[in-house]
Amino acid sequence: MKLSYVIITRNRRQRLLQTLQRLIDNTPLHADEWETFVVDNASDDDTIAATKAAFPRVKLIALPANQGMPARNHAFAAARGQYLFSLDDDSYPDENAVRIALAHMAAHPRTAALVARAVLPNGKWEASALPRVMLGGAVVLRRSVIAQIGGFPAEFFRQAEEYDLSFRIWQTGYSVDRCEELIFRHDKSPGGRSSAMTHEMDLRNNLILIERYLPRELRRAYRHDWIRRYSTLAAQDGCGAVVGDALREARTWASHERSSGRRTLPPMLIEKLFELEHQGDLLRRWKRQHHIRRVIIADFSKNLFATWRACRLAGLEIAALADNRPAFTNRAHRGMPILPIAGAVARGVDGIVLSNINPAQIDDRLAELQAEFAGPILRLWQPREAQLPNRQAA
Repeated sequence: MKLSYVIITRNRRQRLLQTLQRLIDNTPLHADEWETFVVDNASDDDTIAATKAAFPRVKLIALPANQGMPARNHAFAAARGQYLFSLDDDSYPDENAVRIALAHMAAHPRTAALVARAVLPNGKWEASALPRVMLGGAVVLRRSVIAQIGGFPAEFFRQAEEYDLSFRIWQTGYSVDRCEELIFRHDKSPGGRSSAMTHEMDLRNNLILIERYLPRELRRAYRHDWIRRYSTLAAQDGCGAVVGDALREARTWASHERSSGRRTLPPMLIEKLFELEHQGDLLRRWKRQHHIRRVIIADFSKNLFATWRACRLAGLEIAALADNRPAFTNRAHRGMPILPIAGAVARGVDGIVLSNINPAQIDDRLAELQAEFAGPILRLWQPREAQLPNRQAA
C-alpha cells in the first residue's frame, strides 16, 4: 500500500463526493496500491449513506461528535499506506501530484511532511505564515513518523494544529519541506465554518504554541505581537467578543504548560522556524548595499517581531508600520505608527522591509509595495527547498 488519502468532512456531502471522484481521476496507481479514508465529524446531511452508495471502496469512520481537524488522527491510526495524503473535503492533488510526491518522499527519507501549493479556484494559493510549517489539507506525511510522534493535537480543534505537529516533527529530527511543483487544488467551500470560532481558536491556539514551544526570552515578545494581531483581526470581522474567552483559555493552558513541562524548541530549531538571525543577516547586507538608514516595515504579519528585531539590531530608524487593512491603520505598535502604505511612504524613507514571509502572499504584497514606492524593498523569504529529485544535482 503506497498511499492513504485521509479526508475529514462535516455536512458537505456534495463537495466530498466531487473530491472522491477527483481522487480516482488523479491517482496513477493500481487500486491495490492506495486507499481512501473519510472521517465524518457527525454530519447530519446523509454524508455516510451517500458516500457508501457512490464509493463503496472508501473506508468510513463515523464520529458521534464533531472533533474538528484532529479527527484525522482516527484515520492515521487505521491507514496502511506508506504515505498519508491529508486532505479537506474540498482539497485534492492535481493530476501530477501523486507522482511528484512519491518520488520526492522516496528520495528524501528525512522528510516527514511535504507541503504542497494549495491552489484556489481563482489561481491564488495558500500557505502557512511560516514557510517551514505544513498545511493540514495539502500535505503528504510519512506514516512511520506520525506513528512515532502522534497526529494533530486533540485540544486544538481547529487553527494552528499544523504548527504543533510541524514543531514536533522538527523536534524528532525530521523535516517539513515545501515542494513548489507539488500542486493540490483547494475549492475552498465556506459552508459550515464559524468565523467567530475561527478567530477564537486562532488567538487561543497560537498563544498555546508560544507557551509550549518558545524559550522564555521569546515568549513575551511573541505573546505581545500575536495577541494584538489576532484580536485586531477578530474585531475587524465583528468577532471581538470572543477575544476575552480566548485569552482566558490561553492563560489556563499557559499554567498547564508550566506545570506539565514545556516542549521548548532548541536554538537550532528556533532559528530554522523563525529565522531571527537569518533575517538579521539579510537586512544588514541590504542596509550596506543600499545605504539605508530610515525604513518602513510593511505588514502586521506573524513574522513582525523578527523583522522589528532585525531593524533595531541593525540600527535602523523605523518610520512606520505600513498595512492597508483598516483594522490596523491609524493605531500604533512597538512605538511605530501604523499607516496605509501611501501614508507611510510619504514620511520619507530609504527603503521598505516586507515582514510577511508567507510564501503564498509575499509576491502580491511586494507588487502592492512597488506600486507605491520606487526605492529598495527587502523581501525576507525566497523559495529554498529542493524541487524534484532529478534536479538535485543542478
